[in-house]
Amino acid sequence: MKGKAIIICFIWPLICGCLNIQLLTAAFISIALSQFIAYINLVLILIGVFVVLKGSNGELSKTASLWFIFYALYYSFGLLASGITGFEDPGYSTIATIVPVIYFIGFYYFLRQEEYTKLFFKVITVCYMISAILTIFFFKINYSFDDLAIRPYPLDRAGGVYADANNAAMVNILAYILFQKFYIAKTKLQKAFKIFLTLVIVYSILLTLSTTGLFIFVIVSVITNYKFFRGFKVLLLGVLLVLFYAALFVREQFYSHLNLSVRQISKIDNIYNVLTFNTEKIDSSGRSELLQLLLEYVYKKPIMGNGVGFSTFIRGHNTYIGVWADAGIITFLFFLFLLVIYLVKSLKLNLTLMIFCLSMLVTMYIFMLTLQTVINQTHIIVLFVFIGYVIDRKRLIQY
Repeated sequence: MKGKAIIICFIWPLICGCLNIQLLTAAFISIALSQFIAYINLVLILIGVFVVLKGSNGELSKTASLWFIFYALYYSFGLLASGITGFEDPGYSTIATIVPVIYFIGFYYFLRQEEYTKLFFKVITVCYMISAILTIFFFKINYSFDDLAIRPYPLDRAGGVYADANNAAMVNILAYILFQKFYIAKTKLQKAFKIFLTLVIVYSILLTLSTTGLFIFVIVSVITNYKFFRGFKVLLLGVLLVLFYAALFVREQFYSHLNLSVRQISKIDNIYNVLTFNTEKIDSSGRSELLQLLLEYVYKKPIMGNGVGFSTFIRGHNTYIGVWADAGIITFLFFLFLLVIYLVKSLKLNLTLMIFCLSMLVTMYIFMLTLQTVINQTHIIVLFVFIGYVIDRKRLIQY
């Protein structure tokens, strides 16, 4: 009975975070119910932590424990900075920033037992797969979470259940990585099924038209398919790359036939500029200007920062500089140290586990350059806990 209670306390909030049940509930049912679900999830996790601490076995992750130091630094300097500057986000309270911290603490103790780590791996993989499918579904029916309605004209990009193309791309890439490791095909039918689902995930990534996402996906594909690059297959890869770049160079000839919108054409051109290293023409969608604005605040208060949640309010679209802007240079340097430790320890694992951990870390680390929400999302921060346990145990339970 105790085991079932613990599972309910953690798995339901995990599902809600991965599938953004709160947003779906607010869009299709009511905002009040959405808020109720959010509060219930926090209560469940706190109850779960209490139950787990009373009799849980297993060694805690030393790698993941570094986040406790980060959070201590972030809120110590951040709250002090808020008191000095008087900063307070009118649309996002300081208390709300603690939500991902509660999820982190909860899953830090929940994943202490390998049995629960196995369950976590299964649930988050399935949820991310469903998220990828919903990305395609909402795009095909032209549903916009901005308008909370089906638009009469085709959407330019797929935002999935997160209502944001870049966040959807990040999760779909993580779904690709987790699924490749999770589902071990043994028969021809299973292999065909795996190929089909993999293509579904790839399609969901392409629909986001995320420049960062597509760039990362190319890197992740090379890392996760390292066994493919041998002998004749290397030559085949070279031919495919030549054909791919050839298609990019003559892409404009296909625009009229594909009935693309101006924004879609612009995104494809931007992807072309990234892949051909034409940096002068790369469109950052205004992120460069936002980052420059955020840096100006950093230069003004580099030691203490500007206050908890300041970078989210400014919308700097950069997690790294956002930490510095919020809580000063000491917190920023420790944050970099924490991320480097994850990388260094991953490189010491056996090849299979190293590829698995590095793929996820590379995805999240690069997306941190263009998003300020990576470590603020509950379904992402728990992955850092998961990876920490994989690193320390030097093994991953498979099905």
